[in-house]
Amino acid sequence: MARVSYSQFGMYSSCQQQFKLKYIDKLGISNTNIHLIFGTSMHEVIQHFLDVMYNVSKKQALELDLNKLLFDTLIVQFKKEKEGNENKDPCTQEELGEFYDDGKKILKYFTSKLDKLYAKSGFELVAIEQRLDAEIKPGVNFIGYIDVLLRDKVKDEYIIIDLKTATRGWSSYQKNDKVKTSQMLLYKKFYSDKYNIPLSKIKVEYQILKRKIPEDSEYPIPRISKFVPANGKPSMNMAWNSFKFFVDSVYGENGDVIQTTYPTKKGKPCDWCEFKERGLCPAWT
Repeated sequence: MARVSYSQFGMYSSCQQQFKLKYIDKLGISNTNIHLIFGTSMHEVIQHFLDVMYNVSKKQALELDLNKLLFDTLIVQFKKEKEGNENKDPCTQEELGEFYDDGKKILKYFTSKLDKLYAKSGFELVAIEQRLDAEIKPGVNFIGYIDVLLRDKVKDEYIIIDLKTATRGWSSYQKNDKVKTSQMLLYKKFYSDKYNIPLSKIKVEYQILKRKIPEDSEYPIPRISKFVPANGKPSMNMAWNSFKFFVDSVYGENGDVIQTTYPTKKGKPCDWCEFKERGLCPAWT
């Protein structure tokens, strides 16, 4: 059984050779960094807060020491990644401290704007890390996880929320990147199919958590901003067709990998590719 994910689709769309080396040849190595540690930690803290708010009480959620929770989670993630990386530090203590300070500012904004970000009245928390497991074709399944899933009880609508940590937010280029924004559209389709919920009853949004805010900005910039990608029928069809093309290009009968060429898309991103650095990409040897 082959298992595919949005991240695989994203890498294939960016560079097919990188995808081949990582997911087919299995030559990738653990290469974590402070950005991944911070992203995972912020997810866990906010998800825990929402779990308490919706399933216990808002008052009790607001009494949580989120700064301590973030600090403790960062340390746990740091140690976990260190143990999985031959006992090498995944980042410096200075980086850990800087990101912790940034995280505290995000959490302060989060609680101060809670009513705008997460209304409680009339809403329920359906799931945290909702697992999606859908058959794409015989032998190939899609696996994904929804960060936060809410239900508007008045409108009987579902809201799929994806938390994204970013240094300064998303640029217009990133917001218009159809591969990047297709993640939520795929989740919307698979959740609709799994639970037989009309697509019109499912909303999607990204919540972008920004570490850095320009001090000289003429206008106030929120630490957390919502971004709703186009997710009507044309956009849904485009995302699905692109994803299906990826699956059909890589996997044949019963999930067997198709033996074909996987070209390298040479460009600036190659500078951060582990396979170029390790001399494994044929385009750079």
